[in-house]
Amino acid sequence: MKYLFYLLALANAVFFIWETGFRQNGNSEGVSRELTIPGNAERIVLATEVADLQGLASEPADAGVTVQPKTPAVDPSAEAESLLPGLKPQDEAPDCFQIGPAPTQEEANDLLDLVKSHAAEASIVEKSGDVAEGWWVLFPKAESLETARQNQRMLMEKGVKDAWLFDKGPLKGAISLGLYKTREEAEAARQPFKDKNIVTEITPRLVRGQVYWLKIPWHRSALELEEIVQVLNSQDSTLHVPVPIPCD
Repeated sequence: MKYLFYLLALANAVFFIWETGFRQNGNSEGVSRELTIPGNAERIVLATEVADLQGLASEPADAGVTVQPKTPAVDPSAEAESLLPGLKPQDEAPDCFQIGPAPTQEEANDLLDLVKSHAAEASIVEKSGDVAEGWWVLFPKAESLETARQNQRMLMEKGVKDAWLFDKGPLKGAISLGLYKTREEAEAARQPFKDKNIVTEITPRLVRGQVYWLKIPWHRSALELEEIVQVLNSQDSTLHVPVPIPCD
């Protein structure tokens, strides 16, 4: 048994020496060799590398310089119009207003005296236009001539003798109850009809002629001028100062 142990130990030693010597002979130079890949071999590119390569290609040549895109110049007036289509540039705002028309020179002078304290540069301008030459007292228009004739018969039954039917023109379908020289006379003529529960209205008889306008140079807000007119009308119930409009 003792000899068997020594025999196995000797066999292991011999095997170890033989194995070590075989490895040294297989690599006698003692230097590891690197596998060389031919230069013309095609390289496999990973998907992540493709994204990196595309990002590098899109960068400017000088990585240290940031190129800002050019922004086209914007016209301030065009930008304001796009935001608020109804808004005009400040330099296009009216700087002249007119009030009227007044049928006579005397009425235009009275109107000028009222406005002059608020607009020192106001003046009177004569133009061609519609002039009120008398005032109609009317029974209101009907939707059809047949209905208007029924209204005429109704008025005659109530004792109205002067009831003339307009069968054409801008007053077609209305019934005249009288023509008066002034508005005050027409207002007074309405009372008897009111007593009979007859509805009436007053409208001017317009003819072409010369009328008078107030021309007002104005460099302030249009709303401020409108407020002045409202104050003038509120101070006297007999006044009917028209709303200012831009000069034509």
